[in-house]
Amino acid sequence: MLLSVKQFLKNRLKLQVNDAKSGCAPVYDRQFLGYRLLSDGRLVIAFHSVKRIEDKVRTITQRNRGVSLEQVISELNQILRGWINYFRFTAWNSQVAELDTWIRRKVRCYRIKQRKQGRPLYNFLIKLGVPAWSAQVLVSSGKGWWRLSLSPATNQAMSNAWFEKQGLISLVKQRVLLNT
Repeated sequence: MLLSVKQFLKNRLKLQVNDAKSGCAPVYDRQFLGYRLLSDGRLVIAFHSVKRIEDKVRTITQRNRGVSLEQVISELNQILRGWINYFRFTAWNSQVAELDTWIRRKVRCYRIKQRKQGRPLYNFLIKLGVPAWSAQVLVSSGKGWWRLSLSPATNQAMSNAWFEKQGLISLVKQRVLLNT
């Protein structure tokens, strides 16, 4: 913030200026109430707001929590509903879609980690309609849980329809409902 303006506010108006929150910058460099304004006037979600929701999702979907999938989805829904209600005015659909995809991947990773061993994971995938050979390739893979959560077999088994059936809300669909 300009020194003369800061001195005026402090000395004449007897106001305290918070340097962390105040400043002179182009509109697209500043953040206000979790939003950013682009140079063309569009409203988008600030980067720190996305980071904060990602941190909350990471905390809820920690793979060593030992909590049922139903409870994880319930906790996620509570946070995601409030978050998308607040940020429904964003102009970047892709920002919300990317976050939605990432959250589903986190839940996939949580779910396959719950199965731990090869046989329970294999049976789980078969039950969800994955071909036996594809499930066997996934189970015998030496890759980590996060890598496996992006595999075609996992995506086929736990599709968007599966998540709807489990009760997980979609940020994209929720945003469309709120804006109509």
